[in-house]
Amino acid sequence: MGGYILAAVAFAVCELAGIAAIVYSYLIAQTRLTSMSEFAWFWAGMFLLELPIAGLVARRATPRAMRTALLTLFGFVSFAPKLLRNPISPLYHDEFAHWRATYDILSTGKLFQPDPIIPIISRYPGLHAATAALVHATGLSIWQAAEVLLLLFHVLLVLGIAVLAQSLGLSSRAASVIAILYCLNSSFLYFDTQYAYESMAITLMVWALVAYVRAIRSQRGRGRAAWGALTVVFSAGTVVTHPLSTFVLVLTMMLISLALSVPWLARNEGWVRTAMTSWCLTLVTVLAAGAWLRFVAPGTVSYLSPYPKQAVSELINDLRGTGSTRQLFGATITPWWEQKSAFLVPAFAFALAVAGLLLIRAQLRNGGLQRGPRRALLLAFASLGLVYFPSTVFILSPTGAEGARRSWAFTFIGLSMLVGPAVVWMLDWVGRQTRQWLRVSMRSGLVAALAIALVGGTAAGLDPAYRFPGPFLYGSDARSITPELLAASEWFSARFGTGNNVITDRNTGLVFGSYGLESTGVPSPGFPFYDLYLAKPGAPIKPPFLLFELSAGRYTYLIVDERMADEIPETGVYFGPTEPSFITKAGKSIFHGKLGKFNTYTWMVKVFQSDNYSIYRLNLPISKITYQHQPPKLHGKLGKLSVTP
Repeated sequence: MGGYILAAVAFAVCELAGIAAIVYSYLIAQTRLTSMSEFAWFWAGMFLLELPIAGLVARRATPRAMRTALLTLFGFVSFAPKLLRNPISPLYHDEFAHWRATYDILSTGKLFQPDPIIPIISRYPGLHAATAALVHATGLSIWQAAEVLLLLFHVLLVLGIAVLAQSLGLSSRAASVIAILYCLNSSFLYFDTQYAYESMAITLMVWALVAYVRAIRSQRGRGRAAWGALTVVFSAGTVVTHPLSTFVLVLTMMLISLALSVPWLARNEGWVRTAMTSWCLTLVTVLAAGAWLRFVAPGTVSYLSPYPKQAVSELINDLRGTGSTRQLFGATITPWWEQKSAFLVPAFAFALAVAGLLLIRAQLRNGGLQRGPRRALLLAFASLGLVYFPSTVFILSPTGAEGARRSWAFTFIGLSMLVGPAVVWMLDWVGRQTRQWLRVSMRSGLVAALAIALVGGTAAGLDPAYRFPGPFLYGSDARSITPELLAASEWFSARFGTGNNVITDRNTGLVFGSYGLESTGVPSPGFPFYDLYLAKPGAPIKPPFLLFELSAGRYTYLIVDERMADEIPETGVYFGPTEPSFITKAGKSIFHGKLGKFNTYTWMVKVFQSDNYSIYRLNLPISKITYQHQPPKLHGKLGKLSVTP
């Protein structure tokens, strides 16, 4: 008994020391010491938090109930880095948009309110409605309610992966190992813990798959009907929350249905009925997703489709030698050992995937994986996991890199199902070695590989500016929010009210469009308001229809961050993803020397000035805009205009 108590105390000390090390790493980063020691302290903390749990989960002797408790604890401690990063307010770009969407639901009592930062999210109100309901029920602030929900969904995601693996017929031990392996994906620590719709939807998607698999494997009767009903509920929750999660859910269900329709894979007694159940539930999900896209969120396809097209085009140009391949970890402060670890993750994954496929092959040969739903399900999830490897190619594309990283949170569901049994087999093989030194060295190697994968997976997901605090860094999203910007937004709302149509850059718009409750413009090729900033002093504003659209859209204020004349944003973007490049070949800002002109226009009046921000009132009544030809249509290019004094 004394040994168990001592082990429990040691375990608790590791967890507390891990939290303390992460906090200390953030304190170091805040002062931006040149030693780069914040990375070492952070990973020391993560190893103390997670490796002991992973080791206990993987032990053969650990009871099933204990594994569930350990996975629950793993979900809690893996939420700590993001919670400690910004515990009291939004920080990442998307968090401001979702905060504003939730605020609008609470203030109006209605869903689908226009969002000025990311317009598409207003069509997917699942997360915002859930947060608003919790605020109403508990009296918590929006951010407090958001953190409670995020923690709940994060823990349920870890448990959901384990339950899904068990639903495929894998043992409690293998399922728990699979859950740990899934948590190595690049989105797990920071991206899918931010206040954004994927953080909720991916959990709903996993539990939809759990119910779906249980419905398929259940006997005919009430059990199958109950699991089928749960599948519909979780699928509907996914559909109304996040488009990409919905797409992956439909894709996975179709893979499973196809696998269950192949006699060589699934044929056994009642296999036709099983396949029909699978296809019926898939069809219901497809119809729900299609109806939502058609009647509620028709702009989703046009919002998402340009990115894969552009990414493929960039890769083709790279192969032809006419493109510009993205430089991995270019201009980053990420230490070399994090970078090397990131490159090792696909290699580890490939080796383990091959081992997993060989294990499946051996089971097929010796009859350990008989024909039926289990065989079809395992191969369907393996197919999903193998998509990870071609997706890594897109990390070389400037446009496709973000999409590739986001896909890994989904493909790792299948990949972990494929490699998990191979890892368990390796652990058992090591345990059977008679020489103690060999067992110790091989177990140490497995622990080292797990640590490298944890480091590399996270490093491949987000750059240090997102993961660590620090001094102001222009255009970095997470480190661009300053007291000066917050004060300017607060003054503006107090002086001119909320709901004003405002033109500004991406990072300034985060605060004015969220806390400031203003309606910030969204740039596009048809509404290129960034051309206001590009115009040379003394030259007319081009394109000629821009001023008309500003007037017709009742945009009444222009906010200028004067640092954009000399600074290059960390994200490479000044206004939005559709903008052309505003960085010269010499690596300078194209806006240099072009911002002073705003003080000379007769139709602009400066109403605010701080160290870095200028705010102008726009006086563009339609009656004062004259056209030499016919009036231009919105987002058109007809005629020429001039503004009379």
